Amino acid sequence: MKKEIKSIGVLFVMLIVCASVCLAPVSESVNIDVSLINQNPDPAEPGKYVELKWKVENMGSSNAENVIFEILPKFPFSLDPGESTTQNIGSVWGRQIGDNGVIVTYRLKVDENAVEGQNEIEIRYSLDNGINWQKPGKFYINIRTHDAILNVKKVSYDPDPMPPGKKTVLSIELENMADSLLKDIKISLNLITILQSATSISYTELPFSCFGTTNQQVIKNIGAGKTKTVEFTLIPDPDAASDVYKIPITIEYSDELGTNYSKSEVIGVVVGDEPILEPIIDSTNIYTKGKVGEVDISFVNKGTTDVKLLDVELKESDYVKVISSPEVYLGNIDSDDYEIAEFKIYVNDLDDSRVPLIINYNYLDPTNNKYEKQETLYLDVYSSKEAKKYNLDGAGGSSGGIFAVIIIIVIGYFGYRWWKKRKKHQ
Repeated sequence: MKKEIKSIGVLFVMLIVCASVCLAPVSESVNIDVSLINQNPDPAEPGKYVELKWKVENMGSSNAENVIFEILPKFPFSLDPGESTTQNIGSVWGRQIGDNGVIVTYRLKVDENAVEGQNEIEIRYSLDNGINWQKPGKFYINIRTHDAILNVKKVSYDPDPMPPGKKTVLSIELENMADSLLKDIKISLNLITILQSATSISYTELPFSCFGTTNQQVIKNIGAGKTKTVEFTLIPDPDAASDVYKIPITIEYSDELGTNYSKSEVIGVVVGDEPILEPIIDSTNIYTKGKVGEVDISFVNKGTTDVKLLDVELKESDYVKVISSPEVYLGNIDSDDYEIAEFKIYVNDLDDSRVPLIINYNYLDPTNNKYEKQETLYLDVYSSKEAKKYNLDGAGGSSGGIFAVIIIIVIGYFGYRWWKKRKKHQ
């Protein structure tokens, strides 16, 4: 019985305390409270608009009359031209709180160069029609770029194309297309590609090696709208084929809010030297002027780069008349190989011991760069006396031919006499 009386007493005391708290007046005067209740969108984006909503409540028991609310926009926030910074709220009744509070809305433009993160916005209010002003505290608006974009703006290398076995400086220019700072930027060249299947792992290695550095470079930061360049020194393998190679790269970076990003790109580079194609007279059966004969011109590829679609033309001149087709198509010539163009010509009888052969030729390298060249080769010719002396063009062998005829005649003569004698004795 005593315990029940004691419990009822405790409960009665609690009810009295609760009633005193609930019924006690908060304040006998005006007590304005301002809170930021909404930001749309959240976060706001540089270069776009954000809508802000404040709730104005009167926590006191007395009415607030002639209430004026004012926003004080500063960078990176601004109102559109013609929009007023003040709003006349009028009266806020005592204990006008919660859902009954007054909502004040502003639409602000966020500057394109706004810094990501929390940006302060100031407001104030007046309870005497703008004579005296009060600031309720600090408010912060969250700003963040929608996408922190780091763009590969330009790729270059010197020399171009990359010669096999020689150092080349590869430059990659990066552009920060975001509206805020990007930091901790890592650029990696993926020279080895890992191919993984359900049963095995294989590796594909590009014919490049980094020289003097690793395959990764780091940039501390890039400001909004700025660019920075990283350089890699590459050496193509000495036996790397002339071709266009695709190098995958990976770029990792962070924004000012600590969000991490990673993107993959592919850059293209050309490996190869300028072709070294040398025409030479390979053979001929023309040794004297005023003769028709053949001349073979050999095209030797002395470089490391293959040649394709080689087309050759022998030009006519005062010295040479081309009897055969003046144009010969030789096609492709691999490195350290050759092809021969054959021409039939007539050499005019002019007072010169060297006959110029004017050759026009054009071809492509493996990346379809076109080369057009003209060369003049010289064909040595001799007088009849010199040709006989050097046993050229059958001149030195004419006496041998006469001697052979004489032998045939002698053999025929004695053979005839032997035949007649034999016939007579029969």
